Amino acid sequence: MLQKRSSVSSTNISKRSFRRVKAALHQARSFVKLIPFLAVLIIFLFFGAKALTIQKINCRVNGRVCPREVEGILWHLSDDSYFKINRRELHWAIKQIFPLDELKYNFSYPNTLEVSITGVQEAYPIASYQVPQLPNLSLDMYGSSSESAQWSRPVPEIESFATDLEWISQKLWENGSLTTDVSSESGLIKHIFTSIPSENHISSMYKIIALSYRYLENPKIYILDDRIFLSQENLPDIIIYVDSPLTNVESSLQSLDYLVTIKKDIRVLNLSFKHPILK
Repeated sequence: MLQKRSSVSSTNISKRSFRRVKAALHQARSFVKLIPFLAVLIIFLFFGAKALTIQKINCRVNGRVCPREVEGILWHLSDDSYFKINRRELHWAIKQIFPLDELKYNFSYPNTLEVSITGVQEAYPIASYQVPQLPNLSLDMYGSSSESAQWSRPVPEIESFATDLEWISQKLWENGSLTTDVSSESGLIKHIFTSIPSENHISSMYKIIALSYRYLENPKIYILDDRIFLSQENLPDIIIYVDSPLTNVESSLQSLDYLVTIKKDIRVLNLSFKHPILK
């Protein structure tokens, strides 16, 4: 009986071993069949990654070529895979340069990233000076005096005040944003302020500056908190309050040629009110 049980046990072991070998051979044959597929997949991933590597970037803002600040941000994407782009980080980085409504990008062959930005308006480069106290203009101290010789035109005084001050380069946007400007040029606009203005205040500044450029030829522009001073050769200095109604300002700027003939030796034209004030 013991020998009989031993024979059956050996037979069962042999059958199990055969099944295991057979299963292993089946798995091996299945793996061999997968080798060509895996090889093709590896080749595809390798060359596909190469094909989706960014080597050229075309960027447009409202249909025009992107400014160099944005191109500098996008340049860091060169030689990376299209799939590595972090949309949120890219949007945030560009928004630090200037406001935007929408950012779109896609990949086109050969190896080109197409970037489209919309909603951005033209910005004005400005030199920003934050000071503890604004200059004391003789216009404010003696402007109402009957002794006209006691006060000078304000713009030269402002220029003298700003000569030795440190400034930072920024861009002024219509929506009320002030952003950092990588340019080291101060531009024609100097913004001297004691505290950072609100978005509404900045937006109003933008609109008055836009009107000034429309009716004056490359004026020098100085902003002292809530007043804008304009200077152009052969004209008296012009003052406009930031919160002045734009219709009044535009009407006065349109009438400049007439206004300067009303009074001889005008030093200042204040266009902040419905009826301009001549001094």
